[in-house]
Amino acid sequence: MDDEQLRELFSSLAVLAQQGPIPVQAYSVLVHNHSPEVLAEQLHQRWLADGRFANIAANIVLHVRKTNSSGLALSSCILALLLNDYRNRLEVRNRSKLMFRNSVKALFEIYVVFLEIDSCIAKCLEKPMFKCLDFLIDNHPESEDLVTMGVLLTEHGMTMNNLNPYLIDRLIVKMREKICSDDDQMNGYIRRIFLHVLDLWAFGWNELTIPESLTMQYNDKIRDDSPVRERKKDVGKQEFGSKESIV
Repeated sequence: MDDEQLRELFSSLAVLAQQGPIPVQAYSVLVHNHSPEVLAEQLHQRWLADGRFANIAANIVLHVRKTNSSGLALSSCILALLLNDYRNRLEVRNRSKLMFRNSVKALFEIYVVFLEIDSCIAKCLEKPMFKCLDFLIDNHPESEDLVTMGVLLTEHGMTMNNLNPYLIDRLIVKMREKICSDDDQMNGYIRRIFLHVLDLWAFGWNELTIPESLTMQYNDKIRDDSPVRERKKDVGKQEFGSKESIV
């Protein structure tokens, strides 16, 4: 299988993922036909280009680590690529804000995998995750930057709060400031996502403890206002968020 065939396979996996979980057997062919270095770089290029692919890449890393002797080498290569993108985040963002957002999505998805396979190594990603969340809201953000931040905190807020509640509190303050601002990139859709994050924070990051009287209006409104999915929009598992791709 050459690089072009591998890219086509990844495209097929991204489409399949929209229909439901991908059978793990679909990942096995990747291991036997590529070195860990080549596979890692192809995964890297794909998750930078396609916001859908972060979760698929994370599942591939986990599957290979559990089932193949090359799993350690693959996860090491993936970790190196994630940290390199983080170190070069200014360059990545200047080149493409979409690529930067996708790199942050991958950082969070693959962190969850590292928690399962090597919690000590996972600690290497904790500071980058907090820094990237700050970066999304602080550095002349686009609307999609703010959507990405809100969705990541909706999905991973409890984990991040357990890591460092002080840093989460700082992010919550910044989100409150954005909600109250007249910034051009803010809109009703983003404000409702941020409001949901603030409710999660206030009620211990447990969706079930938030009174229905607080959630029913903005949940319904978010569904109504969610942007029309275009070809370049990713399809995600969460209720909120823009899903992007440049492929």
